[in-house]
Amino acid sequence: MTKGTKRALLIVGVVVGALVAIAYTVRLSNQPSRGSVLEMVLNEDIPEYVPIDGLSQILGGRKLTMRDYVEALRLARDDRRINGLLVAIDGPGVGSARLQELRDAIVDFQSGGKKWAVAYLETAGEFSPGNRDYYLATACGSIWLAPPGDVNLTGLRAEVSFVRGTLDKLGIVPDFDHIGKYKNAMNTITDTAMNDAYRESLDALVKSVYGQVKEGMARGRRMSGEQMTALIDRGPHIGPTALRAKLVDSLGYRDELEDHLRAKNGGSLPLIKVGRYLKSGRFYDRGPKIALIYGLGGVARGESEINPLTGENTMGSDTIAAAFKKAREDSSIRGIVFRVDSPGGSYIASDVIYHEVMLTRGRKPLVVSMGDLAGSGGYFVAMGADKIVAEPSTITASIGVLAGKLVTTGFWNKVGITFDAVQRGAHATFFSTSARYTPEERAIFESWLERIYKDFVTKAAKGRNKTFDQIHAVAQGRIWSGEDALRLGLIDELGGLTTAIRRALAMADCDPDGRAQLVVMPEAKSLVSQVFRGEDTRTPFASLERHLRRLIEEGPSPIADGVLSMPFIPVLR
Repeated sequence: MTKGTKRALLIVGVVVGALVAIAYTVRLSNQPSRGSVLEMVLNEDIPEYVPIDGLSQILGGRKLTMRDYVEALRLARDDRRINGLLVAIDGPGVGSARLQELRDAIVDFQSGGKKWAVAYLETAGEFSPGNRDYYLATACGSIWLAPPGDVNLTGLRAEVSFVRGTLDKLGIVPDFDHIGKYKNAMNTITDTAMNDAYRESLDALVKSVYGQVKEGMARGRRMSGEQMTALIDRGPHIGPTALRAKLVDSLGYRDELEDHLRAKNGGSLPLIKVGRYLKSGRFYDRGPKIALIYGLGGVARGESEINPLTGENTMGSDTIAAAFKKAREDSSIRGIVFRVDSPGGSYIASDVIYHEVMLTRGRKPLVVSMGDLAGSGGYFVAMGADKIVAEPSTITASIGVLAGKLVTTGFWNKVGITFDAVQRGAHATFFSTSARYTPEERAIFESWLERIYKDFVTKAAKGRNKTFDQIHAVAQGRIWSGEDALRLGLIDELGGLTTAIRRALAMADCDPDGRAQLVVMPEAKSLVSQVFRGEDTRTPFASLERHLRRLIEEGPSPIADGVLSMPFIPVLR
């Protein structure tokens, strides 16, 4: 070994040692003191997963994810240095299912009876519905409301907008078809109001979620379901009315709450926020290795990505397939959790992912954890797993198929643009937006949809160990809540990511209540690592260019891409 090589190795060793020392120092400096109170501020969108792309991390820092919040609560539950929890709630950006997941984690934090949790609301809705914020707050043993605040309990409403009238005025003709009575993603552009099937399925969903929210609030406030129903029907409530009705425990400003908590906590109130607390350690950082694969956003062929214009995720079949292959072939991985939050999309991409799921099934325990949505293509990618876990208000199933096109000739003619063409082939206009399907083309189109629907139901039956007829009876494109999906045998268990991890550990013959080391696949790569490995660092910019070009060339799409797409589901407020 030459002197130069020895010198280089010595320098590398010193640098590595210094980095380890710095990391150890940072970890020690973020350790909570005894008597600490974990502080959660829930006032913005909470992403499922934040990939490391370098630029966004430098400019905006890392946002806390669902896993961060849930894992911090699980770690703090058994941390003797943490006495309690303060949750400041102001419109967290999550759907109903992930709201339940946060709520369950807060309830679990208090489960031993030795730790307390207090929710602080400036208001539950400022001249707007406050059902979601208040529902989350009722997970805590005590609720404080600022004196000018309200508790705007009004019940749930799902309102859908329809654009068929606008299309008619513009001269645009929707030419769509579907398989499945309830497969109504196209309903908002082909009709001017809900058809009977759409109304039936959406009404059942609202009924299910409303019942869950009402019962959860009633349990949290130690009331009967009838009492909570009456309070909802008398809402919204101003602060003093909410206090008299025992919807909240105290009216007070934040400083007054902190004075109260300081006295409750023995004279001091060392608050530690979630981000800092997690720097001191994580719950899922040691133990049996469990692969965590994120399948987020619309299902599409190619690589997973985030739309730079909208921030929406795309579940790329190439990325997910590679992750499954890597987890399947890694001997150190004991089990796999596939976190799915998707409204579906491409049939081809969904089937590619399903194929990888089936290759993995039987070789390693595979559990799906559903987020807010896992319907149509989102259910397709999940249905082959050993076990499926979803929250009661997860929107899932939608086992059906649809496709079509918007014929835009009339619109262009209105603005003076005309088209002419030459062609070879009887069906050259099949995918053209200048002509409706001919009777012969429609027959081909319908047979194509029938083939996909039959494949979907057949594979769902295989994955769920049921007959074709049993799945077909609950399919037809209908959406179900997780609560109803469990009753129908479309999922196996109610719960969130923590429940899925416990299930995967148990199936791998490990302690389900023990810790695990979660290994996210594919591994997130920093900008620095990409540069040093000579990898393409242009992906975010290439993605921006691609989405801008598509927006300019095709315009905004009225429905989601792909034949396995869910109907429009309005936010339940």
